[in-house]
Amino acid sequence: MTSTQWGTLKKKISTTDEEGNLSYVNCAVVELGKLCLEKDEEGNCIKENTKVSVDILWYVEPLADFTSYEVFPEPCGVHVFAGCEQMYLEKYCQKFPEYCNPIEEI
Repeated sequence: MTSTQWGTLKKKISTTDEEGNLSYVNCAVVELGKLCLEKDEEGNCIKENTKVSVDILWYVEPLADFTSYEVFPEPCGVHVFAGCEQMYLEKYCQKFPEYCNPIEEI
């Protein structure tokens, strides 16, 4: 999503206390930023995504506003919440059953 889209959505799942500390409500969030799309031979990023990536672990049903931004990188992607690998794989398999139950060639 764009930085502006994330800024708008972030307000829907966060709160700020009187000291200016941000915390998230009903979820954990890791802002991954603009991910590298292409690297050179030395491993340096030479093409960066123009959109930002955010990993959200929902403790409740995700807000509908976030649904259109949900992506499923092949397990596991750039980031995974520690101990949640199996949970992510199960959700991925629900979305892409052929990944977990490949069709046998005849």
